[in-house]
Amino acid sequence: MFQKLCTGHILSEREAYTLMLDLASQKLNDYQISILIGIFQTRHISLQELNGFKNALLEIAIKIDLHKPCIDVCGTGGDKKKTFNISTLSAIILASAGVPVAKHGNFGASSVSGSSDILKYFGHQFKSNPSELNYDLEKHNICFIHAPLFHPSLKIASPIRKSLGITTFFNLLGPMVNPANPKYRYIGTFNSKIARMYNYMLQESKHHYTIVHSLDGYDEISLTSETKVYSNTKETLISNADFGFKKLQTEDLHAGNTIESAAEIFVNVLQNKGTNAQQEVVLANTALAMNCYYSNLTLTECIAKSKEAIESKKAYNLFKNIINQ
Repeated sequence: MFQKLCTGHILSEREAYTLMLDLASQKLNDYQISILIGIFQTRHISLQELNGFKNALLEIAIKIDLHKPCIDVCGTGGDKKKTFNISTLSAIILASAGVPVAKHGNFGASSVSGSSDILKYFGHQFKSNPSELNYDLEKHNICFIHAPLFHPSLKIASPIRKSLGITTFFNLLGPMVNPANPKYRYIGTFNSKIARMYNYMLQESKHHYTIVHSLDGYDEISLTSETKVYSNTKETLISNADFGFKKLQTEDLHAGNTIESAAEIFVNVLQNKGTNAQQEVVLANTALAMNCYYSNLTLTECIAKSKEAIESKKAYNLFKNIINQ
């Protein structure tokens, strides 16, 4: 399959599935993996290729059977916007507001502050035992699924991805390969083509989902431009006005260049001490994710519930419990 790909062949779903299994079983060396990454840097990945890769990774992942229906709040990353950890903040606020969360995440490949980076910075111990994750879910209403622990077969590609320091097709797979296979999905993509592909893939499943792509390239609602939204029921455009918030500027969302600066913003938001822009962009994403889980609630009601979780300190207290357990 690798040779066919190198000659310009677009793989079928089955061929992509086989190629990913070859990579996972170390039948590809470092040079071949680098070439594989390079091919998808120079052309778009196809729907059938993405589906085949996804199916292979889900098949060989360490499975997690969670005891309640959860939502994953996860983005592709790779938008190169250097935002603070919006999706991880939303996950904690959602959990504190009563929405069960199974947050899939990893270290940043092209940023200093991926989901796992920020949690590790605060001292969170990642769990590999499904029973421990279920314990966290019962106790805190949230569990953090650190991707490398459940996709050990991809360890061979990790040093290459890290040394390249760029967004690769592996980023596109992240939101789709949560080994807990949660029923609800809130997914952000930096690329409109990938957002449509996710929509096609999830339409064939039984998931309840919301996919967002900010038209100026963020993999989340940024409030800096309109956002394209795909869900089980509709395809629409939303803007800051739909949330009752002001339009933001790019610099409003910047995390800084160090994990320390990202961590400071993280705590400030949970303590309701962030800037208006920081608080509002987190509220917008949290509210739309909550609306995915509780479709009977209006967006206005979801904003109010998310805001109350912050202002009452429930979100910050949950964060402290998670870190200090």
